[in-house]
Amino acid sequence: MGLTRAHLKRCFVAAATVGVVVSAAAVRLAGAQTIEQRLSKVAADIFSTGAHADADIAELKAILAEDPKSATAHTLLGVAYLTKRSPDLVGEAVGELRQAISLDPSLVPARIYLARLYLDLGRPERAIEELQAALTVMPGQPQVLALLGESQRQSGKPDAALDLTAQALKSDPSLMEARYYQGLALIDLKRRDEAIAAFEAVLAGGSKRPEVYASLGSAYLDAGRLDAAITSLTDGITLDPSRPAVVIQLARAYRLKGQLAKADTWLTRARSIAPATAVSAADQQIQRDLAFEEGLIRLKQVQLAAAARDFKQAVDLDPNYGLGYRYLAEVYLRQGLYSKALDEATRAEALGSPLPDDLQKTLRDKARGGPAKRPA
Repeated sequence: MGLTRAHLKRCFVAAATVGVVVSAAAVRLAGAQTIEQRLSKVAADIFSTGAHADADIAELKAILAEDPKSATAHTLLGVAYLTKRSPDLVGEAVGELRQAISLDPSLVPARIYLARLYLDLGRPERAIEELQAALTVMPGQPQVLALLGESQRQSGKPDAALDLTAQALKSDPSLMEARYYQGLALIDLKRRDEAIAAFEAVLAGGSKRPEVYASLGSAYLDAGRLDAAITSLTDGITLDPSRPAVVIQLARAYRLKGQLAKADTWLTRARSIAPATAVSAADQQIQRDLAFEEGLIRLKQVQLAAAARDFKQAVDLDPNYGLGYRYLAEVYLRQGLYSKALDEATRAEALGSPLPDDLQKTLRDKARGGPAKRPA
């Protein structure tokens, strides 16, 4: 769950209570009160609608021309860049936040924003560094604890994440962000039913955000609660139609219900919004999951050549994807390509996704029975 403007505003208010928001340099300058009034006005816009991002950026640059050592202005400029939602401005945002911290290492909001950015960039270890530094200034601050928990989860430590989110919720039971991160940690710990309860509590608490609906829908899907999954995933897509991973999950739900035409329609939509090239690990996973789900639909439709092509694409994108090899082996088996099926089944088993016992027996029998057919 990304930090909402309300969350970030709370961080600024909390930081102000320990005297870290207002730049000491700005206070010493003549006309500092005017600068602070201007900063307050920009902050009010950023933390409300953010509808005037370009004007806010121009104003913050003007303020920094007068007071280049204003850590608050650098922080707000970094946040203003983020409100533009442009990948090209992420580097600029990181630079401004780092500048703010270099001017005032005790500036907690800048560290929180920077940690969130590092998580989005797939660098949880750097996020942990920033959040641990923030806790030395504001020990026990629940938002920082919650985000630190999510950073630990993304670094492969769900037990630590669960402990940190519990600490955050003990301090502030109403912090839905912490409850959501708790649910994600429970998913990683294979405690799906508890995770579902956590996600449902987040929604009941009024935090009706697309990622919450998506996570809940995915958990329902894994639990076999297909109708509930479809409802939740659809709600998530309605709130944010730009996430191909959620659309792929919805297609999966319809496939599992046997509604292949609907599944196909959603996959077409997913492909239209998926990244054209895999420039990140997340993009690569989306492309892999898209190819895999298309393969499963083609297999259901007994379009074996198309299914083989899709599964092959999935394992080419992710050579450690055991399920891709498992279904590729099944397709080759059904095509009568027993030697190729055996090769893929061996890879699948080594990666923890063996063929079902009945297909393994069939494959062994067929492989001993004579030469495999050549592909058409």
